[in-house]
Amino acid sequence: MIIALTAAEEFASELQTIHALFEQGLDLLHLRKYHFSDEQMQRYVASIDATYHDRLVLHSHPQLSNALHINRIHLNEHHRRNGFFDPQLTNCICSTSVHHINQFNTLDKCWNYAFLSPLFPSISKAGYGQHNAVLDQLQFRSNFDVHLIGLGGIKAENCLLSTEAGADGIALLGALWQAPNPIQHFITCKQQLCSKDYSISRRD
Repeated sequence: MIIALTAAEEFASELQTIHALFEQGLDLLHLRKYHFSDEQMQRYVASIDATYHDRLVLHSHPQLSNALHINRIHLNEHHRRNGFFDPQLTNCICSTSVHHINQFNTLDKCWNYAFLSPLFPSISKAGYGQHNAVLDQLQFRSNFDVHLIGLGGIKAENCLLSTEAGADGIALLGALWQAPNPIQHFITCKQQLCSKDYSISRRD
């Protein structure tokens, strides 16, 4: 599985890039736009072809799930710990984020998947993960009810290391939006994973 996250800020040709990624087989796209108003998010989603709406994940604005007809919601660690939203009280497919394998191992199977980060030093956040990368923690995974998706510093050059270490899939952020050619970078990552048959199907 390959998941992409939108950058917090807006990029030139962002929507064209999103459509091209889906055309190339992107599994899921997290809409990570915390600074958007509800109205801005609604316009943003409306600008994405409805064909792909079942692959969209609300990484922010979960309250718009019903209005936007998006049944995938992501809660970050802060929101999960503070009971911002109860995944067991919804028909939505829910994901979350953790930053240590011990946290991942305690997740209930109501979570479809969880990001474990940073696997490598971050591309989009200078210095993040330089001294606290968690790739080596994957060997201590004991929870197999929840899919583990590696995040943080993942790019074509190291994506296989993530899956070989035990991740079920990868999430791309900086590697896409800071690449000269995001589509080609995605294709290269996909080819790397497919060559070793490490990709997993989306679980609904």
